[in-house]
Amino acid sequence: MTDKSGTTCKCTVVFDVGKTNQKILVYDQQLSVIDSEYGEFSDIESDGITQEDVISIITWFKKTMKDMSRNHDIGAISITTHGAAFTCLDKDGELVLPVVSYTYEPGDEFHEQFCRELGDPISLQLETATPNYPGLGCLAKGIYFAQKEFPDRFIKTRSILNLPQFYGYFLTGRKGIEPTYLGCTTFLWDFSSMNYSSMVDKLGIRTMLPVDIQQPWDILGTISPKVAEETGLAVDTIVTLGIHDSNSALLPYLIKMKESFVLDSTGTFCVAMHPCRDVTFKTDELGKYVFYNIDAFSNPVKTALFLGGMEFDIYMGIISSIHGQKPYPAFSPELYEQIVFDQDLFIIPGGVIGGGMFPDSEARVIEKGNVFSFDDIMCGLKRPDFFDDFTLAYSVLNLSLAIESQVAMLRVGLDSDKSIYIEGGFHKNDSYCTLIKSLNPNSDVYLSGLNEASAFGAALVGKCALEKKTPHDIDGYFEIETQPVPLFSIEGMDAYMDKFLHYTGKDH
Repeated sequence: MTDKSGTTCKCTVVFDVGKTNQKILVYDQQLSVIDSEYGEFSDIESDGITQEDVISIITWFKKTMKDMSRNHDIGAISITTHGAAFTCLDKDGELVLPVVSYTYEPGDEFHEQFCRELGDPISLQLETATPNYPGLGCLAKGIYFAQKEFPDRFIKTRSILNLPQFYGYFLTGRKGIEPTYLGCTTFLWDFSSMNYSSMVDKLGIRTMLPVDIQQPWDILGTISPKVAEETGLAVDTIVTLGIHDSNSALLPYLIKMKESFVLDSTGTFCVAMHPCRDVTFKTDELGKYVFYNIDAFSNPVKTALFLGGMEFDIYMGIISSIHGQKPYPAFSPELYEQIVFDQDLFIIPGGVIGGGMFPDSEARVIEKGNVFSFDDIMCGLKRPDFFDDFTLAYSVLNLSLAIESQVAMLRVGLDSDKSIYIEGGFHKNDSYCTLIKSLNPNSDVYLSGLNEASAFGAALVGKCALEKKTPHDIDGYFEIETQPVPLFSIEGMDAYMDKFLHYTGKDH
């Protein structure tokens, strides 16, 4: 089916696989969502090892497609997934071992052995632009773990596919690779050569990886006859190469925004992203969760992250256990001015939560010089008095999160010449957003109206594949609604931030 200009009117299905939440969204030719289905497949455990439940997700996808294909003329499937997951296939294309979750922690001895055999963290960060994540957050660590934990099964591996390409392989029977996943916290990418890093040969996996690195909107293939029969989809339904979820969320901004900007993407992970040209680290950034992605156009994106959403949820859980569930209070200028002026109340992040910017800091709460450890607060042994005031505790927490975000944005290159776009869960938190503007009075700060950003970016990728266009060819098909954040100047914010950073062990 085509319109009068000859352009296809087929729909694009976005298969968005998050860590615990999954989405299947149908976008029409105008990039509007016309159907959706949401799943929740958490990790599973087997023999004490946390694993991705990929088989259940595939079964759910096929069942959902069976229903959706009856109602929509689907021409393309575009896949986006969370990072740090890979699959090992044998000569017949079957999984030879579990898809181990990046949240699994194999212990200090494993990490020490990895560093002894394959490289120290700072050298690897300089070569591959990837920090030393805990658990198996670096793809190479996951592969190394599989080699050590499942040697008899790993030896049968003939192909290693990243998670988006694994789902694409399930749909098409074809194997591929693209840069946004390969170049995001894997240790497998060398930014100086823009190709595979030396880690590939250290692990002995070069022959297991696809040779041709393609673009996210390239067509991996059409669905197999078996999948067509199981889903009701037409046999000519195309499947894209796939795209990493953070880079998928960034793509619409790369297309529409002509000025230099920093994207403050907020959620369980708060991620600051700044598209740039060069890959360089300051000394203070080494050993921190500061790294580089590769965007959909194969350009570097300086990135920093911390577990802001998790930190917010944990502390609000403690505060709500005292007060019960209450609506979040609106921004109170007088209260924030008082907190900042007194410089007596601080929620300090650390290696336990939110420690991405301050890995050597101890998570704790400081009240008028008295220190309350995170563990004591969590266990209910003792807590600061100001937690008895719901609004006050909420406000101090927002100050902490805003400062952490500010540090992350500064580390990726924020200055007064760059605009800030706030998207995700915190963009509805008026206190957080006002504080970000207060910390950046000379920068334009906007709330983004882009919903389901990672899914929407994947829809753009699918539309490009379907219509044989590049992302820049379709910039006229959508707008990103933005709302400027008004400036409320809080006197003394710099001094409060300096004291906060002193407590984390980071001084200017």
